[in-house]
Amino acid sequence: MRHQLLDWILISVATISIVWSAYKIREWIHNVCCSPVSYMIVTGKRHYTTDIDINQLIVKLGVLGTFITQDVNIIQKQIESLPWIQQVSVRKQWPDTLKVHITEYIPLAYWNDLQTISTTGIIFRVPKEYRDNDKKVIPSLYGPEGSERVVLANYYVLNEILKSIKFQIKSVQMDTRCSWQLVLQDNIHLKLGRNNIIGRLYYFIKIYPILIQKINDHNTCIDYIDLRYRSGCAVRWGSHSITPVLCSK
Repeated sequence: MRHQLLDWILISVATISIVWSAYKIREWIHNVCCSPVSYMIVTGKRHYTTDIDINQLIVKLGVLGTFITQDVNIIQKQIESLPWIQQVSVRKQWPDTLKVHITEYIPLAYWNDLQTISTTGIIFRVPKEYRDNDKKVIPSLYGPEGSERVVLANYYVLNEILKSIKFQIKSVQMDTRCSWQLVLQDNIHLKLGRNNIIGRLYYFIKIYPILIQKINDHNTCIDYIDLRYRSGCAVRWGSHSITPVLCSK
């Protein structure tokens, strides 16, 4: 009889302990799940986006929900509203953290002075205060509306050719007549015209040693080089005199 009573007491204690533990676990889970999202981890290579930008966007949403109730798609769309953002991934991390991974467009150049163009030809706007501190976007590209892919493609080709004589392009411009003009890093303007612009650029590379000799001999500089001639080119020097340079193409 005593053994039966002892067994009953042990079973009762064990049952009460299990029920109490289950209640406490349920209560803890409920409290955690009902707690607001409190922390955010931001990853990804960021060229423009600051923590302040993200915080301001989150604040506009009002009070965040709990780990269970918060819709991450809303946060994702809010961050994607920044024009330089290519893609955003937002996911939850137990128990109260959001993990945000940002992919930005990679800036290559300024487009028509007002916008920025990415390495893949996407046009996007960046506030002036961000651009003022931008040290990576060096060249400027210009062209009619809708011509950004053409201008970008030619920039890549022309820039690669000029690397052979260690020149860098400062700007590339295509006008509405599809006529091309380059400005090099020392402010030499190259007028390439509409046709055979690659051949004309190679011609510039061919005659450049001749021009360098004249620059050194006369302590002058080049204003522009007009390469739109069938035979030779015209050079305008810093003194504003124009000299024809004849050299077989």
